[in-house]
Amino acid sequence: MGLRNFLANRGMPTGGIDLPAALTVLANGGVLVDVRTLLEYEAGHAPGAHLVEAKELVDDPFTAVYGDDPLAEPDPHFVLVCDTGFRSGHLVQAIRDKGYDADFLTGGLRAWRQGGEILIPGPPRH
Repeated sequence: MGLRNFLANRGMPTGGIDLPAALTVLANGGVLVDVRTLLEYEAGHAPGAHLVEAKELVDDPFTAVYGDDPLAEPDPHFVLVCDTGFRSGHLVQAIRDKGYDADFLTGGLRAWRQGGEILIPGPPRH
């Protein structure tokens, strides 16, 4: 079953963290992982967010986010984000199942903007 079918057969996820909790995780070294498409990301993303393709993230979270960066945090706390929390919320358990500390932002980037945080346009940095 493809990722699209997997997500289409599920309701809105529960158990995410709110914006203040997400900002606390990020302030303490957490990593913001954007699981949207490239076009969505380029239209506006949270500063510092890593754009990661969902399938790659599920296959190998650490490599999908960090590549071969020798300075990568060895025990990251990933905060997944998408527009509404739907995609990121359904992906978070797969990341946890790989042994990583992971959460998703309830309400996604909509909650991010409503909380007064900014989005910036442009392509991902490599």
